[in-house]
Amino acid sequence: MSREPRNKLWINPLLSQLKLVRKTEEYTDPNISWKQLEATGLPEQIGRIASEINEAAGYHLLETFYFLPPQKNALSVRFDRNRSKHIMEIVIRDTGISVRFSTLRRFSFGLERYFSGDRLSNGSTLVWEQRIRPEEILEEHIQGWLTYLLSEFSKEFRPDLISTPLTQADISVILRKASA
Repeated sequence: MSREPRNKLWINPLLSQLKLVRKTEEYTDPNISWKQLEATGLPEQIGRIASEINEAAGYHLLETFYFLPPQKNALSVRFDRNRSKHIMEIVIRDTGISVRFSTLRRFSFGLERYFSGDRLSNGSTLVWEQRIRPEEILEEHIQGWLTYLLSEFSKEFRPDLISTPLTQADISVILRKASA
């Protein structure tokens, strides 16, 4: 009896029963993801709202970096506070486009701060990540993401847990805390 039929007789059912079979993921061509981002203008929308936040705060509170294809990162918005760097990124992976939030406890110096690699390999902590479809993203979603970033990833502002949109008063309170 060959090895392949023997595996199917007992190993495959066992792996399925124990829920050890890895789900096959859909793979997306990165060029298609970049075209989606360019067509929807999502990075520019995020940059515009970050700029509005900086204007309301009266100083450069958020740093916005745009990347060009074929980079795996399309956009990075950073907020520095108390020797920590809080980062929101729009990333392109084989499985699609995601918004990723992470914290970096140490600051990088020199040119490496402008060249975005995989932050998780540089001592960064992934706080939350969600796959997105750029065509479905509304301004309220972006406001929620940036609010979450400014709140230093407070659980009460996590975008997937907020059921009602933030009011202007909520946003003002967060801006005051971030400016302090």
